[in-house]
Amino acid sequence: FMLGGLFVATAAVTFARLPREKIIAVDRQGFAGAIPTRAGAWAQADDAGFVLPPEDERAAASVYEDQLTRSYMSAAADAPVMLLIAYDRGQSGLLMIHRPESCYPGSGFQITDMRDVVVPLRPGLTANAKFLSTQRDARIEQVLYWTRLGNDFPSSWDEQRHDLALQNLRGQIPDGALVRMSMIDPDADKALATMRSFAATLYRAAPRNGRALLAGPANV
Repeated sequence: FMLGGLFVATAAVTFARLPREKIIAVDRQGFAGAIPTRAGAWAQADDAGFVLPPEDERAAASVYEDQLTRSYMSAAADAPVMLLIAYDRGQSGLLMIHRPESCYPGSGFQITDMRDVVVPLRPGLTANAKFLSTQRDARIEQVLYWTRLGNDFPSSWDEQRHDLALQNLRGQIPDGALVRMSMIDPDADKALATMRSFAATLYRAAPRNGRALLAGPANV
C-alpha cells in the first residue's frame, strides 16, 4: 500500500509540473495582419526578386503553422529588404527552429562570414541575432535573423533547448518564431545597418500582436 501510494504521489507531482500555460503571440486569424505593409519610409514592394532557397522553403512548410514572405523598399535604400517570418504556436522538444546557417548551405550558398549581433527594437529591448554573409554564384546576400522562443531570444541550438526546458519547468508551452531579413548587397556593414534600422521601424509600426510576434508577448 505504501509503495502504491508513493507511485500515486509521484504521478500527481509529475502531472502538476506538466506545462499548461501556452504563450501565443498571435492567433491564426490575426497572423496576416500582424505585420504592417508600411513602416516609416518603408513600403511593401513587388516580391518578384524574393528568392527563397528550396530547402528552406520545404523546411518551413513542414515545420511551421504560418509563414509570411514580403519585400519592403525605401527611397533611401539601394535594395529591398526581404522579410521572412515563420511561426509556430507550440514549440516542443521535437520541433526545433531551423536556422539559416543550416539551410543556406543546403541550398547552394556559401557562408563567407557569420557573427553574433544585437538588434535594438526599442529602448530597453534588444534581440540577440546572427548576421551572415552568403554567396551563391554572383548573388551576394546579407542575412540578419533572430529566433524567438516565448519571450526569449536564443542564439544557438543549446540556448534554445535550455530556454525551452526552463519555460517548460515554469509550466509554459512557448510559441516559436524565426524572423529573417536579407538584402542583395556586397557591402555587409551597410546592409546590417539598414536591416537593423528596418527592424526597429517595423517593430514600432506593428500593432500589439505584431510586436508580440517579433519580440514575444511580454515585450510589447
